[in-house]
Amino acid sequence: MDKIYIDSKGKNTTVELPKHGEVTLIIQDGKVIRKVTTISEKI
Repeated sequence: MDKIYIDSKGKNTTVELPKHGEVTLIIQDGKVIRKVTTISEKI
């Protein structure tokens, strides 16, 4: 699984990317406050 790394004010956030789907990051004041991962299956 692929990953992205976000460095924000000394705090590292790792987000694993799904093979099929989407990732939504909610950012406030330069910090990730919420991440939502939606995984889809290929039919």
